[in-house]
Amino acid sequence: MASEGSLTHKRYLGASTPLLADLLSGSPREKQVLEFFGTRALSEAIVMATGRPVLLVRDGVIETARSREWEKLIKPGRTKLKGPIGSVGRIELHDHDTMDWCGTGWRLEDDLIMTNRHVAMLFGQRQGNIFQFRMNQSGKPIGARIDFREEYKIIDSDEHVVVEILYIAPDVAEAPDLAILKVKSAVTLPEPLKLATKDPRVGDVIGVVGYPAYDGRNDDKLMSELFGDIYDVKRFAPGRIMGAPADGWHCMHDATTLGGNSGSAVLSIDSGELVGLHFAGQFRKANYAVRPSVIRAALARKSWVPVTRQEWGIVTEAFTEKKRTLAQLKDRKGFESDFLGIKVAMPKPGSSHKVATVTGADTELRYMHFSVLHSDARRLPIITAVNIDGEKKIRLKRKDSWGFDPRLARKQQVGHDEFYGPEPFDKGYMVRREDPGWGDIEAEAQMGEDDSFVYTNAVPQMPQLNQQTWLSLEDYVLTSAVTLGFKACVFTGPVLRNDDPEYSNVAVPMDFWKVIAMLDADTQELLVSAYMLTQDGMLPAESAFRCGPFKTYQVPLSKVEKTADIAFSKNMRNADVFSGEHGNEALQSGRFYVINGAEDVVLRRNKR
Repeated sequence: MASEGSLTHKRYLGASTPLLADLLSGSPREKQVLEFFGTRALSEAIVMATGRPVLLVRDGVIETARSREWEKLIKPGRTKLKGPIGSVGRIELHDHDTMDWCGTGWRLEDDLIMTNRHVAMLFGQRQGNIFQFRMNQSGKPIGARIDFREEYKIIDSDEHVVVEILYIAPDVAEAPDLAILKVKSAVTLPEPLKLATKDPRVGDVIGVVGYPAYDGRNDDKLMSELFGDIYDVKRFAPGRIMGAPADGWHCMHDATTLGGNSGSAVLSIDSGELVGLHFAGQFRKANYAVRPSVIRAALARKSWVPVTRQEWGIVTEAFTEKKRTLAQLKDRKGFESDFLGIKVAMPKPGSSHKVATVTGADTELRYMHFSVLHSDARRLPIITAVNIDGEKKIRLKRKDSWGFDPRLARKQQVGHDEFYGPEPFDKGYMVRREDPGWGDIEAEAQMGEDDSFVYTNAVPQMPQLNQQTWLSLEDYVLTSAVTLGFKACVFTGPVLRNDDPEYSNVAVPMDFWKVIAMLDADTQELLVSAYMLTQDGMLPAESAFRCGPFKTYQVPLSKVEKTADIAFSKNMRNADVFSGEHGNEALQSGRFYVINGAEDVVLRRNKR
């Protein structure tokens, strides 16, 4: 055993040698095992104890099956299958904290590789509207490659670096377990697999090509009998299609698989065509694969562009829209500029914005404890402003009650049925629902929170947008010892650009800004801090492209004004904690402070 100074022939999926020693030094901890085999209810599995062999592949050729029945079925297509088998590779990792490899993938067209969502999630993640490589514990990005060899006792390799993660399907039961990677183009890439034109039928003879690894979720003795204690190399596992639900995106098969087979190609033994993307299984029950028709549809619509819930057939919870009346909103006072005892005015929109009018020349939509200036052209908020009194906050049970503001025409707002329902975007609050949820009595607090559920307070955001730090900024400030009386005025809005990507006739903002004003607990002076939520593109000016994970930055107030085309009052500018030396340095260099937690926030000038 590794812990005794010797290695074992049994290997946990993709585990690095140091971790193997830990895993094998007695009884492995449950959380470590789960890291390699996942927490999914369905996992790769042995379905039949006999009659479903797992054959080694050498130089692309399937070894002779001991079973006369299977050899009779495989032999006529052995030569034909060599090409497709060569297009299947092992997904390998570098700079991962614990894993050397994590599953199987295969070439589907051009420089694209297909694997499973749960495989790609081990080294990739969604950040806003793009996908990025995860970071290891040392802060280095995890790299991936695919090796189309890794055959038993064959030392040759055929490695190709994954240069981009194009798509990872939503992690919901209704969406197929697939991901699409991009490798560096090369003439040495194997031929792409040919997708079957029809979905497989029950009884069809298939073969699963992948890299089964030792898997503690299955019977140890049975695995030893089937695999001969040889793992981590390319295998061909014959079987048959067991079922194909008419209304599902998957089919079932009985070929033998283990952890490591995730992302395997399911091939027709007769034609060599791809008839499925293997993704999961249940011991002694069935294995599952994504149908070729679903894969073809994903390619046709280029699924790495955000897809609609309807396209995937995702069933969402029933949505009931709340109808508001003019009478209900009549007496709302909205944002109060003297809330802190010092005038803190709402910023003014610049000339690029066309502000929707409410009544007469009035452009301010007033709600309980907050106000909105709404874009007539974009149908989204330009500026939101909220008063927060942390001492009067009342914890309320969440009641989603989204609906239109009757003071504006419906065509001036982006609603659920036309956009948020069919499109894969969340309703992103500008004023957090809990921020206006305060008052002397519960009814007042409830009114403030309910008001936050208006479409005029929402901007489309991807569900996976990692913005926890962004959402916590108000809490960081309110709970700081620097802040007087747990009070703050918060201004928030999207950066509305002419080139924002458009979905269903709605241009979706990519960046957001936030400005927080409060009083210094020691001096009672006004303090202002400004922030931006943006992709990792706040780089020096010479960097031409914007890519990377979304991050929260603290920036000078003037940066927000210029980027969002808004103007704050003179006293707000003078109170900006970044208006001095730090702000000038940041503006000149083009680099700003990344906020990862409360300790990173600067609330007093020159205190960093």
